[in-house]
Amino acid sequence: MNKFKYLQTVGTITVLSPIIMVVLATLIYVASSSTSVEVEEEVVVVEKKQDTVKPVVLINKLIPVKPTPVVTKPAPVVVVTPVVKDTAKPVVESLDTAK
Repeated sequence: MNKFKYLQTVGTITVLSPIIMVVLATLIYVASSSTSVEVEEEVVVVEKKQDTVKPVVLINKLIPVKPTPVVTKPAPVVVVTPVVKDTAKPVVESLDTAK
């Protein structure tokens, strides 16, 4: 085996060995965790219940009616705007008399 073939073989094994190890580990994990579990289904038959509803008997009674409430309109709200006085002194040009 010449030097080039040796390096090619070592390089291929180096590159492919992690991939092969991951695939093997995955196959081992899947094979060990895939245990078959038999599930038996039970059919439960529920008997229908008898109707326990009693018929309603209407009784003629006068129901007192409450008087309608008196609705009053709210008083209009008057908004008072505050009066702001101008306290700033007006600017007046004056001659400079101090010389």
